[in-house]
Amino acid sequence: MIELLPALEGFISAAKAMASFDAFRKNRKGDARALIDELKANSRLCFRVISDGVSPGTVIPHFVTTEFDRLNKAGFNFNLLQRNRIPHFPGIEKTDLASWADKTTEALIVNIYDKIKNVQSIHQFASGHASIRRRIINIHKRILLLLRHAE
Repeated sequence: MIELLPALEGFISAAKAMASFDAFRKNRKGDARALIDELKANSRLCFRVISDGVSPGTVIPHFVTTEFDRLNKAGFNFNLLQRNRIPHFPGIEKTDLASWADKTTEALIVNIYDKIKNVQSIHQFASGHASIRRRIINIHKRILLLLRHAE
């Protein structure tokens, strides 16, 4: 299992995280809903690697970026998902997520998708890369941080 800061521990199980995605999606419409659904699907894939022991090589081809790419190309304001900046959650200063405090929702979403695309590229050209599981864990931490931020 991955070590998470206290602010993210409520999302440690796949079921809890998926329920949180549903709550996050509930008050959104159109493009925002589509992006949240895509993030949910990618989170589910991360859980397969982290919790279920599925090989990263099996999961990586199933990561999706279609909605993000479409919205990004159209100039969508990703801050509409959560207008506030990411707060200083308890314990965040002692983790690799410390640099995200005070950053925008858009910056976090763009980073999540940049990391997904990077993992896909590594898998395509160097599938045996030693740090690929660690990279998926880092993607998942950021997705869970986004979920926590959206509450």
